[in-house]
Amino acid sequence: MARRRAGELAERIVALLAQAPGPLGGLELVERLRDSGDPAAPSLVFRALRQLVGAGKVQKLLLARGYLLRDGDQPLYLHCTRCGVILTAPGEDMRAAIQAAAARVGFRTHRIFAELPGRCADCVRRRD
Repeated sequence: MARRRAGELAERIVALLAQAPGPLGGLELVERLRDSGDPAAPSLVFRALRQLVGAGKVQKLLLARGYLLRDGDQPLYLHCTRCGVILTAPGEDMRAAIQAAAARVGFRTHRIFAELPGRCADCVRRRD
Protein backbone atom coordinates (compact mmCIF):
# COMPACT_ATOMS: atom_id res chain seq x y z
CA MET A 1 0.00 0.00 0.00
CA ALA A 2 1.44 3.37 -1.00
CA ARG A 3 1.96 6.04 1.62
CA ARG A 4 -0.60 8.82 1.66
CA ARG A 5 0.19 12.47 1.96
CA ALA A 6 -0.90 14.05 5.24
CA GLY A 7 -4.61 14.75 5.23
CA GLU A 8 -5.41 12.66 2.15
CA LEU A 9 -7.29 9.99 4.11
CA ALA A 10 -9.29 12.64 5.95
CA GLU A 11 -10.22 14.23 2.60
CA ARG A 12 -11.41 10.84 1.27
CA ILE A 13 -13.46 10.28 4.43
CA VAL A 14 -15.06 13.72 4.09
CA ALA A 15 -15.90 12.95 0.44
CA LEU A 16 -17.50 9.62 1.39
CA LEU A 17 -19.54 11.23 4.16
CA ALA A 18 -20.66 13.97 1.76
CA GLN A 19 -22.01 11.32 -0.64
CA ALA A 20 -23.74 9.24 2.03
CA PRO A 21 -27.48 9.63 2.63
CA GLY A 22 -26.98 9.20 6.38
CA PRO A 23 -24.35 8.51 9.01
CA LEU A 24 -21.61 5.99 8.27
CA GLY A 25 -19.82 3.89 10.86
CA GLY A 26 -16.05 3.68 10.96
CA LEU A 27 -15.97 0.13 9.61
CA GLU A 28 -18.40 1.10 6.84
CA LEU A 29 -15.91 3.79 5.85
CA VAL A 30 -13.09 1.21 5.85
CA GLU A 31 -15.18 -0.98 3.50
CA ARG A 32 -16.11 1.90 1.20
CA LEU A 33 -12.47 2.96 0.95
CA ARG A 34 -11.46 -0.61 0.12
CA ASP A 35 -14.27 -0.97 -2.45
CA SER A 36 -13.19 2.25 -4.14
CA GLY A 37 -9.64 0.93 -4.52
CA ASP A 38 -8.24 3.11 -1.75
CA PRO A 39 -7.81 0.71 1.20
CA ALA A 40 -6.84 1.97 4.64
CA ALA A 41 -6.28 0.18 7.92
CA PRO A 42 -9.13 0.59 10.42
CA SER A 43 -6.76 2.19 12.93
CA LEU A 44 -5.87 4.92 10.40
CA VAL A 45 -9.53 5.53 9.55
CA PHE A 46 -10.49 5.87 13.21
CA ARG A 47 -7.52 8.18 13.85
CA ALA A 48 -8.58 10.37 10.93
CA LEU A 49 -12.17 10.40 12.23
CA ARG A 50 -10.99 11.51 15.70
CA GLN A 51 -9.03 14.34 14.08
CA LEU A 52 -12.03 15.38 11.95
CA VAL A 53 -14.30 15.36 15.01
CA GLY A 54 -11.74 17.37 16.97
CA ALA A 55 -11.51 19.89 14.14
CA GLY A 56 -15.31 20.27 14.10
CA LYS A 57 -15.69 18.98 10.53
CA VAL A 58 -17.44 15.72 11.45
CA GLN A 59 -19.96 14.89 14.16
CA LYS A 60 -19.98 11.48 15.84
CA LEU A 61 -23.55 10.40 16.50
CA LEU A 62 -23.83 7.99 19.39
CA LEU A 63 -27.40 6.79 18.84
CA ALA A 64 -26.87 6.18 15.13
CA ARG A 65 -23.38 4.76 15.74
CA GLY A 66 -21.92 6.71 12.86
CA TYR A 67 -20.42 9.93 11.60
CA LEU A 68 -21.92 12.84 9.66
CA LEU A 69 -20.43 15.98 8.19
CA ARG A 70 -21.10 19.00 10.38
CA ASP A 71 -22.71 21.97 8.73
CA GLY A 72 -21.10 24.96 10.43
CA ASP A 73 -23.57 25.50 13.24
CA GLN A 74 -24.41 22.98 15.94
CA PRO A 75 -27.86 21.64 15.16
CA LEU A 76 -30.02 19.24 17.07
CA TYR A 77 -29.78 15.75 15.60
CA LEU A 78 -33.19 14.07 15.63
CA HIS A 79 -32.87 10.28 15.36
CA CYS A 80 -35.96 8.26 14.43
CA THR A 81 -35.69 5.05 16.41
CA ARG A 82 -38.11 3.31 14.06
CA CYS A 83 -36.77 3.97 10.55
CA GLY A 84 -33.31 5.29 11.43
CA VAL A 85 -33.54 8.61 9.59
CA ILE A 86 -31.46 11.46 11.01
CA LEU A 87 -32.99 14.92 10.75
CA THR A 88 -31.46 18.19 11.89
CA ALA A 89 -33.11 21.20 13.46
CA PRO A 90 -31.64 24.57 14.41
CA GLY A 91 -30.13 24.44 17.87
CA GLU A 92 -29.59 28.09 18.81
CA ASP A 93 -32.17 28.14 21.62
CA MET A 94 -30.88 24.85 23.03
CA ARG A 95 -27.27 26.05 22.94
CA ALA A 96 -28.16 29.33 24.65
CA ALA A 97 -30.03 27.50 27.43
CA ILE A 98 -27.19 25.03 27.97
CA GLN A 99 -24.56 27.78 28.00
CA ALA A 100 -26.61 29.79 30.49
CA ALA A 101 -27.05 26.76 32.77
CA ALA A 102 -23.34 25.98 32.58
CA ALA A 103 -22.38 29.60 33.25
CA ARG A 104 -24.49 29.62 36.43
CA VAL A 105 -22.09 27.07 37.91
CA GLY A 106 -18.97 28.62 36.39
CA PHE A 107 -18.54 26.08 33.59
CA ARG A 108 -17.62 27.06 30.02
CA THR A 109 -18.61 24.73 27.21
CA HIS A 110 -16.45 24.40 24.12
CA ARG A 111 -18.81 22.33 22.02
CA ILE A 112 -22.47 21.47 22.38
CA PHE A 113 -24.48 18.96 20.43
CA ALA A 114 -27.61 17.01 21.16
CA GLU A 115 -29.05 13.81 19.74
CA LEU A 116 -32.71 13.30 20.43
CA PRO A 117 -34.31 9.87 19.96
CA GLY A 118 -37.93 9.74 18.87
CA ARG A 119 -40.12 9.21 15.82
CA CYS A 120 -40.08 11.13 12.54
CA ALA A 121 -43.32 12.56 11.12
CA ASP A 122 -43.72 9.66 8.65
CA CYS A 123 -43.42 7.04 11.41
CA VAL A 124 -45.78 8.97 13.69
CA ARG A 125 -48.39 9.04 10.88
CA ARG A 126 -47.99 5.29 10.24
CA ARG A 127 -48.40 4.35 13.93
CA ASP A 128 -47.12 0.80 13.24
